[in-house]
Amino acid sequence: MKFRFGSKSGDQVPPLEQSLQDIQVSLAQQQKQWAELLAKDPAAFAQLEPEIHKAFQQFADRCAAGLLAHAATGLACADASQKK
Repeated sequence: MKFRFGSKSGDQVPPLEQSLQDIQVSLAQQQKQWAELLAKDPAAFAQLEPEIHKAFQQFADRCAAGLLAHAATGLACADASQKK
């Protein structure tokens, strides 16, 4: 069973381990950009804070999708889907 983000044509949800690695890489990149921005303009924090919250919400969504896809590959979900 394949899981996708957003719709049938969306990106495929990667395996859980890959999702977590992708999140870690993305967070490291964004953290560097955020720090550079604040070093140049500390007053930018007011605009940056909502962006940080949005990024972490997206990380949480990706993690939840990865967990759901991982759980769905288990026998209980596979058995249930075959019964329908």
